Amino acid sequence: MPSLDSLFRPESVAIVGASPGKSGQMFLDSVLSSDFKGKVHAVNSAAQEVSGLAGYRSLLDIPGKVDYVVCCAPAPAVPQLVRDCAEKNVTAMAVFTAGFAESGTDRGKELEAEVSRLARASGVRVIGPNCLGIYSPGIGLAFASDFPLERGRVGLMCQSGGNFVYLVRAAAYRGVRFSKAISYGNACDVNECDLLEYFLEDEETDAVAVYMEGTKGGQRLSQVLRSLAAEKLVVVLKGGHSPAGARTAASHTGSLAGSDQVWDELLHQSGAIRVYSLEETVDMLVTLSFLPGVQGRKVCVLGGGGGASVLATDDWADYGFGLPPLAEVLRNELRSTVPTEAGLILGNPLDLSGLAYSDGFYNLSRKLVAMEGFVDLSVVHISLGMAFWSSASSFGEQIDAFRDAMIKIAGYSGRPLAVVMQYSVTGWDWQKGVEDIQRGCAAAGLPVYHSMSGAAKAVDRFLRYREAEARG
Repeated sequence: MPSLDSLFRPESVAIVGASPGKSGQMFLDSVLSSDFKGKVHAVNSAAQEVSGLAGYRSLLDIPGKVDYVVCCAPAPAVPQLVRDCAEKNVTAMAVFTAGFAESGTDRGKELEAEVSRLARASGVRVIGPNCLGIYSPGIGLAFASDFPLERGRVGLMCQSGGNFVYLVRAAAYRGVRFSKAISYGNACDVNECDLLEYFLEDEETDAVAVYMEGTKGGQRLSQVLRSLAAEKLVVVLKGGHSPAGARTAASHTGSLAGSDQVWDELLHQSGAIRVYSLEETVDMLVTLSFLPGVQGRKVCVLGGGGGASVLATDDWADYGFGLPPLAEVLRNELRSTVPTEAGLILGNPLDLSGLAYSDGFYNLSRKLVAMEGFVDLSVVHISLGMAFWSSASSFGEQIDAFRDAMIKIAGYSGRPLAVVMQYSVTGWDWQKGVEDIQRGCAAAGLPVYHSMSGAAKAVDRFLRYREAEARG
């Protein structure tokens, strides 16, 4: 089978079904607003101008070469479009259109089988149907205008278009960037095994995140997953692990989900990291991207308040981490430095909320993070719902001080450091503060989690992966 690399590097794109006000125009507008340097064409049955581009009545009417086609035409028109792609020497075609095997109808299944047969016979690689297709930051090709165009080292393959959009946006918000990504839908031609094999060989990808609902090649999937996980970090979210979820998966992408016990054994034996929600997937991508250097299970937690410190201790202990006590010399220094207030804890966790993220907070945090041999990971906790006595202006000042302190500490220590940022709704414009912290930390190479338990679970899974890798 030829390499799929050309799928992610088209030089010209055509959107078929790009009529004004329809889904095709949304695809077209997204490509036009991205940094794609190649040629973009619009095809619709009326040859109507759309988004400032001339419209062509047929793909075959476009002068010159077309590498990649996005199909938003009705399902019955798709087989002929595959034939047109073959005549036009198109490399790949993504079928956004639904109404195939996932519909459960005989006609839908027949259409999908015909598209699959035509793809194999013609050599045109068909992605989907019922998918969003390619997101390739390196060439500026995106099907949503807010997808980042900076290239990273994480590959993403996702059977669901909606989950794909969520994962890209949520991970990007927290600083994760992608090498290449694909929404592949019903997988009538390009399937999960093809994509896993591609990412195994792709030198631009160090880790791969996968959302899948089922497979059509169990033995091949087992082999390629094992090969990929032996070389790169692999995170898998298996949709439809419950009987009810499996029935929903069948109606979504026509996938046969299979026994969850079989999937669990397959993923465990392959060495992939299994997660159970979109949020856990994003937490893992944050961990892989920003905490590759964490080596052990000794943790220091700073900030957050007394009650939060108690819960943080439980969260890390639940996942097998220890919180070693502070040295007595440091405890004595803290007693003379930290204001004495109700509920303060001068241990590990260390409640520094009385310092209100001042220079004292920065100096003590920096000292703790930099202490060689004390812990393997330092976690600074800020709860944006804690400011119940602050004014809006002083709250904003504290947010700025916390962000700046984290950036300075990250630059100073060089040791594994994470931020847990929990927030609740207030009467203030707290969202700007959240975004300021997130952007600043991501730019400084700091992972940000939205719960202490989520951070502990993700780091635990990462360490388990490393421990299994070391055992061979």
